[in-house]
Order: sequence, then C-alpha cells, then structure tokens
Amino acid sequence: MADPVTARDFGVQFQGAIDNLKGKLPESTLAWDDLAGPVHGKVFAVSGAVKIDLVSDLHKSLVSGLEKGTTITQFRKDFDAAVQKHGWTYKGKRGWRTAVIFNNNMRSAHMAGRWEQLLANQANRPYLQYRTAGDSRVRPQHRAWNGLIFPIGDSFWQTHYPPNGWGCRCTIRAYSDADLKHLGVTASPKFDLKTRQVVSQDGEIKDQVPVGIDPGWDHNVGQSWIAPELALGQKLAALPRFLQGPLVDKTISPAFQKVMNADFKAFRNAIKQPKGDAQIVGFFDSATLQALADKLPQTELKSTAAAVFDRKTVHLSGTHKAIDAPQQVWPDAWIDSLPENFRNYRAVLLDKTEGTLIVVPQGGFNDRLPKIVLRLNQKTNLGSAASVVSLGSAKAVNLKDVTQYELLLGDLGR
Repeated sequence: MADPVTARDFGVQFQGAIDNLKGKLPESTLAWDDLAGPVHGKVFAVSGAVKIDLVSDLHKSLVSGLEKGTTITQFRKDFDAAVQKHGWTYKGKRGWRTAVIFNNNMRSAHMAGRWEQLLANQANRPYLQYRTAGDSRVRPQHRAWNGLIFPIGDSFWQTHYPPNGWGCRCTIRAYSDADLKHLGVTASPKFDLKTRQVVSQDGEIKDQVPVGIDPGWDHNVGQSWIAPELALGQKLAALPRFLQGPLVDKTISPAFQKVMNADFKAFRNAIKQPKGDAQIVGFFDSATLQALADKLPQTELKSTAAAVFDRKTVHLSGTHKAIDAPQQVWPDAWIDSLPENFRNYRAVLLDKTEGTLIVVPQGGFNDRLPKIVLRLNQKTNLGSAASVVSLGSAKAVNLKDVTQYELLLGDLGR
C-alpha cells in the first residue's frame, strides 16, 4: 500500500511556499470560478464553502500541513471536523474532495514559492524549461509542451507556468546560457498561442483560456502572488471586451479589495524618488465600460485598468491644494483606500473641458463630493492604463454644470 501523500511530496519545504499559502485571505464562494484565476494568488476559496469561518478552518489546516509536512490523512481529519462544526453539505465523495483541496493548494503554493526563487536567480539562470511528470497520466496538450524553453520574461510563462489545471503535476527547470550550450539546445521559437471559449451549460460564454489549460488556471501562480493586480490586468487584456467587464464585476471580491488597498498603500509609502513606476488601483466594471461605449463611441479604450504614477503622488496627497483650497484635500485614510473608493462609485462623468474622466466615490467630506480625475489611454510601465491625474472634491452643484460635465453613469444626488 502506498504511503499517504504529504505536503512535502510537492517539493522541498521552503518559506516561499508557506508564505504564499499563509498570506492568502479566506473568501466564501459558491463556485471556484466565481473569482478570476489571478485572484486566487491572494485569495483562498473552496468551491461551495459559503461560510467564512469554514473557509478559514480549512485554510488553517492546509497552512499547518505545509509548515509541518503532515499527510493528507491529517487534513482529512481536520476536514471532517470542520464539516461537522459548520454543517457543510458538500458535493462529491470525501476522498475525492479532500484530495482536490489538499493537492491543488499544496502544488500551487510550492510553484508560487518556486517562481519567487526563479526570479531571484534569473541573472544566473534566465531560461525556463517546461517539464511534465512523464507518465501516462500526463494530458496530451501538456505533453506537447514538455521540453519547451523560453526566457523567464517570455509571455508564455504568464499563462503556461504550472500548474495548468486540476491535478496538473507539471513543473519547471531553470537553465543558464552555459547549460543550454552544454545540452546543445536553444530557446524555443515563439509560442503559437491558441485559445478557446469557456461556455456554461446554458450556452453563456464565461471565459476564454489557452487550449490545454483549465478555466481559472490560465495565470502564473507566482506572479499572481507577487503582483496580483498586474496578473489580473494581463488576464483581462487577453479577453474580448465583452468579457472584461463581467469578469471584473464578479472577481473584485471583498478579500481581493483588501489586497489592492494594501498593495497601493505599500506602493505609496515606498516612494522616495519617482522613477516612472505605476500601480494599478482598479479596473472599469461592466457598467462603466458600457457607458463609455454608448456615450463616447469615438474613444477607443486601450485598457480597462486604472493606475497611479509614482510622480503623481503629490496630487494624491493634496499638497498642491493645501494652501489655496484645503477643503479639497483627501484624508489619508481615503487615499490609502483609493482602490476601494474607485470601485465603489456613485457616478462617472466626462469633463468636456479637460477631456478627463471623473469618478465620484460614495460618501463625502467637508460637505463636498470626492472626485477621482483620470486621463484615458496613458502609457505606463505596466502597459496602457487610465492614469489617475489627481484627487479632489467639489460641490455637487458644480459637478451638475452641463456646460462642463456630462453624466455618463450613476447619480450625483440632490
């Protein structure tokens, strides 16, 4: 009889894998694909587990297993205890369900930690080779990728870095220039990426993924951990426009919103000398995209992402307004929650004079409405994005001035 699977069977235990799994925020979901693949890099979810306490208990068990190298047998005991404690009626047989949860989370954590190691050593070993498990269980498409070699920065690894599906056991090997010369091989030619549409049982197109990759797995688990907003932006950019908005609608979950807030605050606090870097703070939802398409048909949107340049932080802190118009300055807590304020808007307007987009968040301060001013289709180090020009506030009556503003979406109130 084979020995029980342990957490350490997925690779050498190292801190990166533990940090990855331990750092995820528990989130309740009806289905695993309620969240876009890159979101899973920062959010822990179990399909059908709608009680957050249940999700937290399962998460704690997996983290403990990874730290201690315990077997799936122990996880199954913890799983049974959690099921009984929270009264969860789950789908599928116990053995299958626990194996899916345990194996996929352990493998993803190890490959995310591995990606961090690969990035740290890319100067010495800049090439990665795709490797399968090499047995009869390998999927035909994954077998076709076996042996492919691309630089670590190649777009292939944005979508095809393993695991690439449920139960995928593929991995990566890193090589130096000298290694490739010694082996007598060279980097593979440009990969011909082919995609397929993911269609629900009722015929609705839900997603688009590369051929050979399961829905929700078309992302790099390491990149989704280290730079989740960038990974999500890459995912959205690869989709047809009609899928981008709906994916944002369902995938910016409360847990992922906390991640975006924390990442933006860290970006803002780390700036010493502007270098031209940018940080994504949100993505246009389906309602905003539809409003832009309907009312600004002449404007071709190059990206659905909104980002802040490091050099614009003075305009966020309001130091340029503090003397002449101190009532317009955003409180620090509001600035730190910019991604959340961008997401939870009450109205979107076009400033016809400046040609900018105005997002008006919920709430207010100093008897004024806050406003986020954006300029569309700006070039950043992350690609095209709507750039946040400044933060400020205005009286509602001023924003209702039809000679300067056109209401695209929402309501400014009385």
